[in-house]
Amino acid sequence: MKIKFMLILVVSAFLTAFSNGLVSFAACTGHMDGVSGDTISGWAWNPDEPGEAPRVTVTLRNAADFSVIRSMDVSADDSFLHLAEAGIGTGNYGFSVDASLSSLPDGVYLAEASADGTRLPNFLLLEKRGGALTVSSASSLRPLGAFTTTAYCPCRTCSEGWGRNTSTGAVASSRHTIAVDPRVIPYGSRVLIGGVVYTAEDRGGGVRGSHVDIFFDTHEETRQYGTRTMDVFLLQ
Repeated sequence: MKIKFMLILVVSAFLTAFSNGLVSFAACTGHMDGVSGDTISGWAWNPDEPGEAPRVTVTLRNAADFSVIRSMDVSADDSFLHLAEAGIGTGNYGFSVDASLSSLPDGVYLAEASADGTRLPNFLLLEKRGGALTVSSASSLRPLGAFTTTAYCPCRTCSEGWGRNTSTGAVASSRHTIAVDPRVIPYGSRVLIGGVVYTAEDRGGGVRGSHVDIFFDTHEETRQYGTRTMDVFLLQ
């Protein structure tokens, strides 16, 4: 119980940082741009000190428990032409770090960055499956609370004859589709549950309030999953 309590405190502090930014005396701003191979890149600058190169810390976390996998420091002093063209100082505020992403096992990861102690306003969501990496950007990870989660599959018992057809017209797929109460989680929302990013594409007859039904390919998988209480986070 003590370990779980400490984990809750760590996750809570992490999400507070995502929502509010870290306290800092520097007025840095910037952006996490994306990934190329093993490299994570972005830019950061302090408009009050345009001649200085902010010190950037890029942190890679496991989305399942928010634990830090690796943390990398770099100076934001690369020349990015698009920054100069946009009127952002000299444009020499880019950064790139080798995060050894190819060595990561399949899973979901979060990459965040801070410049001179100020968190940059977005983070990168890295989804690795079958060795292939998909990258998207989000501005916040909002906790929705603890939900009851259940499981369903295309069989007649679970889907009431609808199979993989969903109430939104999408075709349900494993590790992607969830059924929700759209009054609580709107259709199309992306949510993080247990280190997996799902999309709200369906609604079940018994799914109401703080309840999420997770789609699986087989009925055996639904039986193994059973009913679990899980923390749900909204990606925005």
